[in-house]
Amino acid sequence: MRFEHVLEYYKESSMSDHQKVWPTGLTEAESEEIHRQLIQGTQIFGMIAALAHLLAYIYSPWLK
Repeated sequence: MRFEHVLEYYKESSMSDHQKVWPTGLTEAESEEIHRQLIQGTQIFGMIAALAHLLAYIYSPWLK
């Protein structure tokens, strides 16, 4: 019963602003910006991890 009230609230509030996407309340532009930043952060993390693994291999080769 309570869950239906929450859904009604979100549906009513999203109807007032057609730019926002339910259930996040973000516009498509805002969600695309967050997605771009998430992808960029993941790429930077991956590069740092690859560099760390390379340096660890150079310091103590574990495959030789």
